[in-house]
Amino acid sequence: MQIRHTRGRTQFLRTYYDNVAKRSRQKLIGSMERGAKELPPELASLMTEAEIEEFAVWLEREAESERAAQARQEIETLPQTMKNVASHILRGAKLTNEQAKGMWDGMALLRRHLTKAGYTKPNLNDSQESSQED
Repeated sequence: MQIRHTRGRTQFLRTYYDNVAKRSRQKLIGSMERGAKELPPELASLMTEAEIEEFAVWLEREAESERAAQARQEIETLPQTMKNVASHILRGAKLTNEQAKGMWDGMALLRRHLTKAGYTKPNLNDSQESSQED
């Protein structure tokens, strides 16, 4: 079975061999809204057990890919976001106690996990020395 996205929908195609044409062909089993997390019952009734299992594996791969893309974006934008928030606070932006506590807690957690992952705090002198050597 093939699963593909077309015009905002997810299509399910079954491949079969056409003896007359002597080549394989595809038949549309059905489609559902792109991003749906479950098979509609009428579509599931048209599929074999193996195709339903294949859909479950495909859905998990799609979800993992989505999580990885979200993580990449959040990691990429976090340093600039933190600089922007620091600038707002410096200019007098008011925070609630809950917001301030959340930021402190988040920074402490991030620091612990960075250290645990092997990303120790850089020494500011190290970066100046390496740029002077270039």
